[in-house]
Amino acid sequence: MPKDECGKEVTNRMKMPPTTEADAFLHGLYHELQDQIRKYYELTANLLALEARVELTEKQLCLTRDHLAMVVARTEGAAPMDWKTMLDRVRFVGWRLAEACVAVVREHKKLTPDELLTALNIGTFRFRTNTPFREIHAALLRQHSVKREGDYWIWLGPAEQEDQLRLKLLKKPQPDAGEVKGNVKNEGR
Repeated sequence: MPKDECGKEVTNRMKMPPTTEADAFLHGLYHELQDQIRKYYELTANLLALEARVELTEKQLCLTRDHLAMVVARTEGAAPMDWKTMLDRVRFVGWRLAEACVAVVREHKKLTPDELLTALNIGTFRFRTNTPFREIHAALLRQHSVKREGDYWIWLGPAEQEDQLRLKLLKKPQPDAGEVKGNVKNEGR
C-alpha cells in the first residue's frame, strides 16, 4: 500500500473496476461451485435412498428365502430341483458378519481367510467396506469358539452333535407354574 509523507497508508485510492477476464473467471468458479454443491446434495440423497431400498429388499429377500426353505422342508416330494444350491446362494443375506463367519468356520473346521471370504461371497454376504479381510478379522476376534492359528481360522467350539443335544435339552418342555404349585401342595398334605 502506498504511504503519504507521514508514513500513513493511503486508503482513499481510486478503485479500478474489475476487468472482464477476472470478473468472468470468478463468476465461472462460483457457478461451478454451486453446481458441485447441488450435485453433492443430489448424490447424497440418492445414496441414502438407495441404502433404504437395499435394506428393504434385503429384508424381503430374507423372508422369501426363509419361507421357501420352510415350505421345501415340509413338502413331501418337492419338485426335483436343487433347492439347497439355490438357497445357499442367498444364505448370508441379512446376517451379521460374526454369525456368518462362525457358521462357515464351524462347517469347515479350518479355513484360510481367502476360503472364508469365498464362502461368504458365495452366500451373498454384503460387506460394509472395501476391506473385507479386515472386517472378517475384527468380527472373529471376539468369538471364543474360533481361533486364528497361522494362516487359518480354526473351529474350537463344540461338535455339531453336542450342540444339537444341548438345543434339545433347552427345548425340553418346562412345567408351567400351575403344575408346580399343584405338586407342592400335594406333597405338603
